[in-house]
Order: sequence, then C-alpha cells, then structure tokens
Amino acid sequence: MTEYLRRSRLGADDIAYLREPEKRLNAMLANQARASAVRYVDAYTATIGHDMCKPAKEPWIGPLIEPLVAAAPAAGSHPNAQGWQAMATAVQHALRRVTHHR
Repeated sequence: MTEYLRRSRLGADDIAYLREPEKRLNAMLANQARASAVRYVDAYTATIGHDMCKPAKEPWIGPLIEPLVAAAPAAGSHPNAQGWQAMATAVQHALRRVTHHR
C-alpha cells in the first residue's frame, strides 16, 4: 500500500470504484462538446498510470483525504504540479492541432 493510500484510508478497489464515475463524467463532457461543436480536451488520459496507487514519487493525483494546506502535494483528489503540467501539455497539443488545421 502506498503512502497516499494509507493516508486516504482507501484501498485500491475503492480507487477503481471511484474512477468509474470520473470516466462517465468525462464521456458526458466529450459528448456534449461534440454536440455543441466545441473541442473537448481529454485530461484524464494524460494522468493514467500516475494515480495515488503508485509509489510516492509517481502519483500526479493526490489522496482524497489530505489537509488543504499550501505545502500539500495535492489537495483532495486533485492533481499536484506534475498532474497539472501533464494536463496543460494535453491542452497545448490540442491547441496546436487546431491552429495547424486552419
């Protein structure tokens, strides 16, 4: 069990269970974007393999239960700096694709 999981008091099965609503939400957002003719950027895929089940130096997503202090590596089940960078890179790639197709 990783330090993040120990601190969150969740098990790997819990993380898998919580992952499903996130996938459904992302699918709904992608469908709504498509229906509205706007671009949806998939930030979820960019963080696969870096969840809180990974060893301490690998996760880009922090535990669900963590003090909300400035020094915390991630607040709640939110990205840390590496996770935000991965998602920003996904957005940059999407913007490049749009600008190259004009």
